[in-house]
Amino acid sequence: MDIVIIGAGNVAHCFGHLLKLHGHQILQVISRKKENAVELAESLHSTGTNDLLDINMEADLYLMAVSDAAIPELNDELRLGKRFVVHTAGAVPLDAIKKISLNTGVIYPLQSLRKEVRNYPAIPLLLEAASDEVMRRIKPVAQSISPDIQEVSSHQRLQLHLAAVLCNNFTNHLIARAKRYCEKEGLDFSLLQPIIKETFDRLEKFPPESVQTGPAVRKDEATMSRHRALLENEEYLKLIYQVMSDSIYDFHRS
Repeated sequence: MDIVIIGAGNVAHCFGHLLKLHGHQILQVISRKKENAVELAESLHSTGTNDLLDINMEADLYLMAVSDAAIPELNDELRLGKRFVVHTAGAVPLDAIKKISLNTGVIYPLQSLRKEVRNYPAIPLLLEAASDEVMRRIKPVAQSISPDIQEVSSHQRLQLHLAAVLCNNFTNHLIARAKRYCEKEGLDFSLLQPIIKETFDRLEKFPPESVQTGPAVRKDEATMSRHRALLENEEYLKLIYQVMSDSIYDFHRS
């Protein structure tokens, strides 16, 4: 298909290169910052602009890969009639772009994407459409770049987005906190890399609840008390430790 991409961030980069790799043509990239649009467009052998008035009106699909906060503004400014338009946000409902076009949908990548990483991981795509006609248009596009496609509602997509935040964003932050703690205490953080790897390797083979270890699950109050003492001057880390310990114990007691 001939596609116009609106946006030039991580998701736009990943979608753009995957779509081009699988035979689609990127007609144009539009971004608020012209230099960002041009940079991505050149890598896709396309053209870039920061002017919505210059949007190419001949595309088969318009892919809005922008931040959640940018969608309301585009919904007020952009008018594409009956052209097929999708957004890629996890926490934004389908009807958030209803003013833009009569034919709207969502292609949400349930994955953490970075434009610097071209060796893309598996990317489940969650689809939603305002009509069967839109679904017939966007589903082949999604299937061309991912084998894992599911149709979900806006509410289900929001729920899965929340679950993804818990699994990915929160977990990454915990590791970042552990790294900072080690650096502050003069400890070698690299010693933790094997246990971090083992934690995630296990999840490919076993349910997470079946491989939980640590002092909280066995209610080892003596160890947890010593841990809390070490965190006396670490306000957030101490709070995280206590909340997570309570949650682990409660989860495995029920």
